[in-house]
Amino acid sequence: DTLHTWQQVGAYDDYQDIAEYCYSATKEEIAAKDYSLVPSKHIEFTNRDENINFEDKMNSLKVEFSELLVQEEQSKNDLLNVFKGLGYEIKL
Repeated sequence: DTLHTWQQVGAYDDYQDIAEYCYSATKEEIAAKDYSLVPSKHIEFTNRDENINFEDKMNSLKVEFSELLVQEEQSKNDLLNVFKGLGYEIKL
């Protein structure tokens, strides 16, 4: 979609660089990179994994997942009660 949009007449007027996705390099910038069009030579990528403490992240995910499981159980019970109240009890 980005490439086709870029090819349309007047597209440059509305174009904006998007971090880690697309960048409109000047001819001079392309020449300075030996005319390489490899995206990583022109688009800066951020390594988000550098400062992640695996133990902390896993503990955080564990807590979040546990909370989701509690909510799931409550939602399931609520739904079973609604069906029961309508006279269509579901037995698990």
